[in-house]
Amino acid sequence: MYLILLRVAAPVKILLLAALPVCLYFIPVDKMNEEHTICLFKNLTGHECWGCGITRATISAIQFDFTAAFQYNKLIVAVFPLLVYVWGKTIFKILNK
Repeated sequence: MYLILLRVAAPVKILLLAALPVCLYFIPVDKMNEEHTICLFKNLTGHECWGCGITRATISAIQFDFTAAFQYNKLIVAVFPLLVYVWGKTIFKILNK
């Protein structure tokens, strides 16, 4: 029974990992700009932290709008390649099991 679960679990994990960027591609970033921030640092101090805008930047980068991504948060230059690397490494690891 356990082996059957392992055989089924790998395709499901790959499907979910492949669906994540597709789902993020269709999220409208403009809608996120209108909402209230959940950043605790910004809510308490009124100043943006180093991570403010990284979610919007990531979604913009997934939508291939790198100019907007850079404007939301300049750290996207480091974060997005690392995110893609970890995502690809995870899929590769699942495929090689």
